[in-house]
Amino acid sequence: MSNNHIKDTNNFCNKSLLTDHREKLIQAIKHIKHESDECWNAERETYIQSVSVENAFEDLEREVRAEYENLHRFLEAEEDMDMERLRKEREKRVKQLRERERKIADQGRDLERAIDTLNNKLKEEDSPKLLKEIKDLLKRCQVKFIPPPALNSEVRSGQFVGPLQYRIWKHMKSSLYPNISSLTFDPDTAHPLLALDSTFTSVWFEESKDAATEEEDSSPRRFTYYYCLMGREAFTHGRHYWEVEVARKTAWRVGVAREDVCRGEMDSSSVANGLWTLALKEGTIQACTDPRPTTVPVSVQPARIGVFLDCEKQEVSFYNAVTMTPLFSFSMGTLLLPVRPFFNPCDADEGKNTAPLSLFAPAL
Repeated sequence: MSNNHIKDTNNFCNKSLLTDHREKLIQAIKHIKHESDECWNAERETYIQSVSVENAFEDLEREVRAEYENLHRFLEAEEDMDMERLRKEREKRVKQLRERERKIADQGRDLERAIDTLNNKLKEEDSPKLLKEIKDLLKRCQVKFIPPPALNSEVRSGQFVGPLQYRIWKHMKSSLYPNISSLTFDPDTAHPLLALDSTFTSVWFEESKDAATEEEDSSPRRFTYYYCLMGREAFTHGRHYWEVEVARKTAWRVGVAREDVCRGEMDSSSVANGLWTLALKEGTIQACTDPRPTTVPVSVQPARIGVFLDCEKQEVSFYNAVTMTPLFSFSMGTLLLPVRPFFNPCDADEGKNTAPLSLFAPAL
């Protein structure tokens, strides 16, 4: 084989190899360009998200300020009423004392005039006429100081201060929105092994409870798989807040559910099936999110859970009702059906979870 033929073969191999590498370079550039586009798209989406989040927080800031402004206006109105009441009482009391002072001063001037009259008569020369005039004058000058009725000058703070903060709170309570909702359990939805008190505000698991009648057991409204029940009240609009006692329990679940929520076994008892709930399970607070629960960190186990439902914003939020510390919030999406309070006292946990789940109604 000639050297030229070998050289041509080598050149052909080199060109083929070069073409192959160039094609790989082109593919690499296309791949990097695609990745670059993805990167820019992600950056743009993140920027849009950041603007959206910033706007959402600005809206929240305005909302919070508006709520505080409402409180300020309420407190200012209460303060103005108290100060006006104080001013009127002060004016009345001072006016009464000034009037008493004037009456005393008038008598004082009458007494001074009597003294002056008698002193002037003493300076006159003695005469039979003077004797008669003095007798008449003494009769006319029998002036006596008669003090006006005494007035109480003590200013007591109890009428105007006292338990001012408690009084303001009682006034404020009537205008709270949302006020604490007066809920009751719906016994027609309760699992057959749940027992309720006579007021339908406490519920507990009772394995020895007599089985429900066949008619009750077959009710389409009754939960038959999970140990739960719903509240009587259904909500479609407005803001609502209630509190549930969960102290001394080792397991519980509370929140809201769509009115048509499945009463039997579900493939997922989470938001996917119309349940927005918070639960205590194995010592951990969990938000029952989909596809898996979300752990809610707490420094102490709540003794009472607050549930806040905002139908207009399609949100439900949970709080430690003793400290009002936020625990978790769900976005519910568009509500096409009414929602009801949802409760699950869970089973007895071998005697460790016998305490009832109770609706809390503040006495104030």
